[in-house]
Amino acid sequence: MALTRIYLIRHAETIWNNERRYQGTLNSPLSELGWDQSYRTRDALRHAPLRAVYSSPLVRAQETADVIAAPHGLPVMSVDGLSEIRVGEWEGLTTSEIEARYAEAVHRWYTTPHLARIPGGETIEEMRARAVRAFEEIRRRHEGETVAIVAHGGVNKSVILTALGAPLASYWRIRQHNACINVLEYGGTRVRVLLINETAHLESA
Repeated sequence: MALTRIYLIRHAETIWNNERRYQGTLNSPLSELGWDQSYRTRDALRHAPLRAVYSSPLVRAQETADVIAAPHGLPVMSVDGLSEIRVGEWEGLTTSEIEARYAEAVHRWYTTPHLARIPGGETIEEMRARAVRAFEEIRRRHEGETVAIVAHGGVNKSVILTALGAPLASYWRIRQHNACINVLEYGGTRVRVLLINETAHLESA
């Protein structure tokens, strides 16, 4: 049986990541470190037999994906369903600003993320539904092939939890560093998670 391998990558660091500012669906360009992380991720996947590269439509994911796709001569295909969770009223605010203004909502977000709705934003379940649907469409389109998907921390965690059959209540038990690599492998209906939050290629940075 031909195996389908998917490299699921979080975008590299942005200026707002460095400022601890919530991005959600807003755009923030990669930072200087972020560009370096993108190049290191490109080098880590240079010899992977990629047949396609997909990305969230948000700039930080697109920039990261463009760098990764370049050595393979592949275009980056944008998929709306891979966008980060919408964080509504928190978009553009720093962590400290959110904690000061939305103490009760922040407490729910960190203690019961599967039950929380960020004011004006999505629930994790709503994000998971669209992200997994987009992910599965890509997987089915490339059965027996190897592809890369560049998305976001929230999207990646929801996809990984779904693959593991784990509840969304475990959302905060998975870490996704900027430019980390996750690897999922599919054979028929069976899925195996081979790597989570791999950052060895970034260590010297």
